[in-house]
Amino acid sequence: MDLSSFESSLELAEAFRNPEEGAALLHNITLFSQLHTEELQRLYKKGSFIKSSEKSNLVIEGDLTRGLYILLKGTVSIYKNDPLRNTMLRLTHLESGAAFGELSLFDPAPRSATVVAETPCYLFFLSDRAFAHFLSEEGEGLQVRFYKKCAEEMVERFRNQNQDYLTSQLLLWQKALQQPSESPTQSNKSAELPIG
Repeated sequence: MDLSSFESSLELAEAFRNPEEGAALLHNITLFSQLHTEELQRLYKKGSFIKSSEKSNLVIEGDLTRGLYILLKGTVSIYKNDPLRNTMLRLTHLESGAAFGELSLFDPAPRSATVVAETPCYLFFLSDRAFAHFLSEEGEGLQVRFYKKCAEEMVERFRNQNQDYLTSQLLLWQKALQQPSESPTQSNKSAELPIG
């Protein structure tokens, strides 16, 4: 479904009241990929819709808020605090169909980044409490599938992070070990300097 085709918030809200459309959106989130369509439809019904204005903060780094957002329409930017420069670094931007905050559904750590609406945005929101209620209602079978997928996703992210770290260290060492080469004219000039 082309999310940008909706002209009004009313059209958008009506389109996404359909649990089948919602299940398709949730299925695109890796952590939910092991859930069956009927389970995703029930999960989707536990969420709500949010409209935010341009330049509003949806998530603030360090906050203890928890919940998943799916960007139905609009653009957001992800920022990380740089304490050395006392500034915010823009990491990336997300567009319609993207999700963020999914780890906060089961991880009580403070938010790791700030998310700012770059345009007016329409979002689907699922709170951690609604998700916990869903898990308890659905039973152990779904819980095992979900947490198994979480473990797989965390392992993959950890491997990627390790590889990124090793690559960055290799590049830093290569740069540090590069000696500026002397040109022949520089070495001749230093030999021609008068002594005393």
